[in-house]
Amino acid sequence: MASTASSISIPSGNNSTNNIKADGDSSFKKKDEIQLLHPILLSIPLQIRFGIQGVLSNVLFMVLYNTAIEKFAHVYPASSIYAIVYFFYIPIGHALSSLLVFGWPAAYVQNLLSNYPIGLSSIVIGSACTAYLDKIKFNATAEQFVETYIMAKPATEIDEDDSGEFYSSLVVVVITGIYAYLGSVYVNSQPNATGDKKEL
Repeated sequence: MASTASSISIPSGNNSTNNIKADGDSSFKKKDEIQLLHPILLSIPLQIRFGIQGVLSNVLFMVLYNTAIEKFAHVYPASSIYAIVYFFYIPIGHALSSLLVFGWPAAYVQNLLSNYPIGLSSIVIGSACTAYLDKIKFNATAEQFVETYIMAKPATEIDEDDSGEFYSSLVVVVITGIYAYLGSVYVNSQPNATGDKKEL
């Protein structure tokens, strides 16, 4: 795919300015040319912005996912619900990333498509993890542990059907979040064969 979308050069720990490659050009945008949700975000280091975006994105996803679990758990397995919710959530997560971290790209659709492989592979990883955690009844075990050892409640048997997927989704979000972060850094920082930066 031609380089039509903005890309970012990840800083190496010093105080250098974040550089975003201009679309269709070999020049780089200055820091004040990056189109984030608000200019004040430019004063926050990229790694911190990525962390903030990750927290907001994961909280929103967990709300949507657990809402879907409550409504459809009696019809579909948790892994299938996860895959469907995540698939439709990819554009939302990408928009948050563009607004808070990397800057809004001029060619948004092409930019989104270039990041879709990360999202699709995250679906596979997340669905596999969800299916495994569901198989070993991780959520019921975690809920019982929290109530017994942290909340100091009398030990009770947890109904697996009513335990939901909250703790399982926390584990899956952490695993896929780390994977998505590493994937995003790779996509947005590695040079291609022509020496240009890869598109976002």
